[in-house]
Amino acid sequence: MAPTRKATRLSGVLLALGAISGLGACSGPPEESYNAIAVGSDLDFEGLRLRSISVVTAAENEPGRLLGTIFNSTGEEIEFVIRDPDNVVPLSVPANGQLTFDEAVHILGTTEDRPGARTDLTIEVKDQNTVLDVPVLDGTLEQFAPYVPTQGP
Repeated sequence: MAPTRKATRLSGVLLALGAISGLGACSGPPEESYNAIAVGSDLDFEGLRLRSISVVTAAENEPGRLLGTIFNSTGEEIEFVIRDPDNVVPLSVPANGQLTFDEAVHILGTTEDRPGARTDLTIEVKDQNTVLDVPVLDGTLEQFAPYVPTQGP
């Protein structure tokens, strides 16, 4: 029995709709989703929540700027230190508050590793410490270019 003209048309429309919806699924996330990707490292430690922590530098052995956000989930101010082999950065986060490195500038005097590598930062809170492996970035990606430390005159 031959298919009717109406059935042939309906199957053609369904096939076209299926192809169109299949192509839409292959297009990937919208561009604004790429800007939301956090490339840094996360850690929950001694009442602090470190989010998207990274170091931005122009090159190996050049100054490096800390990036990311640190949240204090306790009812008391927390004083702590971030250090690498030759830098110590004392910090504090208010009770139930946050410290955002894109607003509060903290520079490491030198960055031990080149951009594209990872480096260890030691986090010291009270008498406890832990190591956080973080990415070393440079200004290649435009969203990090404004944070690359520059040498003064």
